[in-house]
Amino acid sequence: MTQIAHRNVSDNFPHLRFDRPWRLLTSDSHGDLAQLAQLATFDEQLLERVIRGDRGPCLSINRSPRCLVTTVRESRMSNFEEACRKLAEQGWPVIVRCTGGSCVPQGPGVINFSMIHPRIRGWSLEDGYKVLCEFLIHFLASYGLVSTTGESPGSFCDGRYNLQVGGQKLVGTAQRWAGGTRENAAVLAHACLLVDMDLCEATEKINTLYRLCGNPQQFTAKSCTTLHDCLGKPEQKPSADFIAGVERRLVAMARDYFNPIRTIHKPAANPSGS
Repeated sequence: MTQIAHRNVSDNFPHLRFDRPWRLLTSDSHGDLAQLAQLATFDEQLLERVIRGDRGPCLSINRSPRCLVTTVRESRMSNFEEACRKLAEQGWPVIVRCTGGSCVPQGPGVINFSMIHPRIRGWSLEDGYKVLCEFLIHFLASYGLVSTTGESPGSFCDGRYNLQVGGQKLVGTAQRWAGGTRENAAVLAHACLLVDMDLCEATEKINTLYRLCGNPQQFTAKSCTTLHDCLGKPEQKPSADFIAGVERRLVAMARDYFNPIRTIHKPAANPSGS
């Protein structure tokens, strides 16, 4: 996939148009463990509101406290509840999400970017991934990085719509469609940008979850990278200001690309504002 030629979603995807404008929601609740479950399921709450017709198309940008986020399928693994208890004791609580893929780490150094919108006629899974990836390729190019889509063997939650830099996974993506064939069906397309994280520790915690559940699959930390490392100074520990600056840039570029009518800043546990 090549870098996009236009900077507006309407230029690249002219059929992605709605009666209501895009709304951009952000949150600064990434340090609040008490809200962890609400933070992890925030996009699902938005998805339900779009299905009901209470909301138009939304963008969500947020971070969460350190945790592992698994899929419903993985929650059915043997010994899952006991494995979750042990990981929580190690400082890695486990939350179940509705989108596809597989287990991923979260934390203050991981920025989540989601699009939630009514499903339009003729829309495909590939279309959802293309919108996500083309915007994020454009975003990473603002840091001078060339990214491509493709699988990253050995990485957690691997898929052909990863975004890679230098052959290592930097962004993971997933989707969920809900509402069936009803007129108000909706799409949730989600991306996780690894800005700064101890990938060795995070990968080992996912491996621990799988081992405790009797799943033989294991992953390698070197299959992934972070934005901080891609920028060439892995020996320097990034500051909170660096991570916050990346998030501010993402918000600004999302405003420019999707042209939402306004940005709504709320605690992530409350997606009800209009």
